[in-house]
Amino acid sequence: MPAAPRSQFVTITAWLSLALALVGVLTGLLQWAMFAASPADQGLLDALTAGGGSGLPLPPSLLWVFDHLGLLLLASLLSSVLLAVASWGLLQRREWGRFGFIVLLAGGALLTLAGAFAFDWLMGDLNARAGFDPGNVDPLLANLQAAMRMAIYAAALLIGILHGAIVWKLCTPAVRAEFH
Repeated sequence: MPAAPRSQFVTITAWLSLALALVGVLTGLLQWAMFAASPADQGLLDALTAGGGSGLPLPPSLLWVFDHLGLLLLASLLSSVLLAVASWGLLQRREWGRFGFIVLLAGGALLTLAGAFAFDWLMGDLNARAGFDPGNVDPLLANLQAAMRMAIYAAALLIGILHGAIVWKLCTPAVRAEFH
């Protein structure tokens, strides 16, 4: 049985993703090195938790981020490594590469949407803790926050659509025939 012709879509997608993944790996290694080399500055965290002089403590969600920063950096680095491996498998037309790439795209879309909701919740939580209503300060500030929320949700939606379109294309019979 002759091999299916190789589509430009798969080749270009794989090369672009591999390049982005390698940049992510290098950036992750640099971030990890900076994190490991920096001393644990409890004074900075104390100043932040005291609200920087405002008397308002940081929300527990931000404290959790500070407490788990090393783990979050490691997870980011690992996701870049997984994307590089899946992209290489995609480029080599391996079925495990196609499947892994699809899983990473779907997971990335879901995490992006979850991140948008988390950011929106965090902004509301910060405003509530501070007793702050942006509309009382300046209607333009309230409009700016609303526009920022809409932009975050729009970006998450666009990423979901793009990832969904790539997943759909990778699942078409013509593209699936390229993989072994």
